[in-house]
Amino acid sequence: MNHVRVETKPAFRLIGFKTALEGGTSIHAPQYSVQKTTFFKSKLENGQLPGIRPLAEGPYGYAAVAVEDGVARYYAGVVSAKPLPEHTDELRFPGGEYAVLSGQGGLSRLAFDRLEDQAFGSLFTEAYEYEYSGGPIAEVLLNGNPADAEVEVWVPVRKRQ
Repeated sequence: MNHVRVETKPAFRLIGFKTALEGGTSIHAPQYSVQKTTFFKSKLENGQLPGIRPLAEGPYGYAAVAVEDGVARYYAGVVSAKPLPEHTDELRFPGGEYAVLSGQGGLSRLAFDRLEDQAFGSLFTEAYEYEYSGGPIAEVLLNGNPADAEVEVWVPVRKRQ
C-alpha cells in the first residue's frame, strides 16, 4: 500500500481545460483512464497547457475529476488565483480535510490510477474513520516527470459518522 495521510488543505482553484468522461457517472471508474490520458496529451501537444503554465502558483502539474450535474468531468491545468483566461474553465476545491495518497515510480497516469483504485477499492471501507465527502479529486504531479512520476491524489473526506 502507498502512503496515506489526512491533512487540512486551504481552498484552491484549478484553471485549465475540461472534458466529459464517458462510461460512468461516479467520480472514479476504470474506464476513465484512457480518456484522461488522451485528453491530457492533446492539451500538451496543442500548446494549451504550456500556454497557461505561466499562471501557475507553483511547480506542480494538476488534473482533477469532478462530477457536475451527474456527468464526470476531467480537468487539466494549473492552480492559480489569476483571472481566468479566455477558453478555459475553473474548478474550485473547498478548504477542508483531504486524504492524501502518495506514490512514485512509473508513468504518472498509472500511478494516479493505482492511488485512486486504492482509495475507492480498499481505503474507504467501514473500518476507515474517514469517507469520501463528494467533492472534486486532485491528481498532482510533484516532480514534473510523467515517465518516472512522483504523485499525490487528494480526495476530500469527512469523518465517518
